[in-house]
Amino acid sequence: MNIRKRINARKVALSYIYQHCFFWNLLHHKSAIDESLFIDNIFQTQTEKFAKEKDDFLEKIEIYHQFPFEEHVEEFVETFFDEWTKEDIDFDYLLKVVPATFTLESELREEVNKYAQTFSYDDMDVIDRGLFLLGYAEWKVLQTPKEVIINELIELAKRYSDEGAPRLLNGIMHKIIMN
Repeated sequence: MNIRKRINARKVALSYIYQHCFFWNLLHHKSAIDESLFIDNIFQTQTEKFAKEKDDFLEKIEIYHQFPFEEHVEEFVETFFDEWTKEDIDFDYLLKVVPATFTLESELREEVNKYAQTFSYDDMDVIDRGLFLLGYAEWKVLQTPKEVIINELIELAKRYSDEGAPRLLNGIMHKIIMN
């Protein structure tokens, strides 16, 4: 296994998982679209146009979720990670771990909720949910050693999340993996 290719694959996977979580959040909290995407009140006096734009946006999100990752992984990488060549990324990792995140999410939600004391899985930042999903799927699918997973999640959290995320990931993922 090439470590650099695996690290790059984790970044690609996190990006895809983050987008998935973000769009899922929008679909299930439609008021977030009103509050964030149209915050400038562009359509404030154009109620009909606003409704059409919102419906069009929601339709695009739903279509996005219908495309299997396995069929579009190379296109995703080319679109969002043009600084790397295909040889720089562990595609085998991507094809095993990313699809598993979607099937393991409800299981992970239960695990996080069991160990989190002041919040629930659904209350977490989208990026933190993505990090948990990535680590949990890698542990379940590839049986990567817990020390490696937790270390990688902490490094990704330091780079992409807020300052409390590394401790959160360390504490809860450690409990989940140990049981």
